[in-house]
Amino acid sequence: MNTYYPVYIQMREQSCVVIGGGKIAEGKVEGLLAVKAKVTVIAPDLTPHLRDLADQKQIAHLERAYQPGDLTGAFMVICATDQAEINHQVWQEATSNHQLVNVVDDTPLCNFIAPSILRQGDLTIAISTSGKAPALAVRLKERLQREIGPEYERFLELAGELREPLAQHIPDFETRKALWYELVDSEILEVLASGDEAQAREIISGVVGFGFEPA
Repeated sequence: MNTYYPVYIQMREQSCVVIGGGKIAEGKVEGLLAVKAKVTVIAPDLTPHLRDLADQKQIAHLERAYQPGDLTGAFMVICATDQAEINHQVWQEATSNHQLVNVVDDTPLCNFIAPSILRQGDLTIAISTSGKAPALAVRLKERLQREIGPEYERFLELAGELREPLAQHIPDFETRKALWYELVDSEILEVLASGDEAQAREIISGVVGFGFEPA
């Protein structure tokens, strides 16, 4: 049984190669662009959306089938074709290069798997079934989407503003840690969900013991 070590990877400016130009490849490309990766797509044909991305220079495109050597220099490789021979060639080249590689829907040809991801700003929740039932991961994501709204994104933005002044006012780590838990356990998320940011800042000020006004 495969076991996986969950990890978040900094992908900004990392070189990624996607083999294939269909709808599945399109979804993978969108995910990579969302985290600012540098994407090259290798495929004879592209979906209209991928073609637009190539025309806009948001991705590079090699308009042909994969060839050995195409993966040189890539940090991550995703193969989204229905051609078993190409899938195996990509897997063999990538593993020989010690690259991260995922052959879509073929777990034995993957040294990493992509979870179902829910994002609310800086909040990222990844759900994985270790490749056994991705549909379950999607349904769990949908359930969480109904419970975790944009107030979580705004809370994290406020938390980012708070970290430095809180450290300056309260240098003791354990005290700060207790205040963070008190803040998270307060009604601030409900208040932000109602759109009352002024009250949310009042809650923060009451918890931390000093005024917390917009910069």
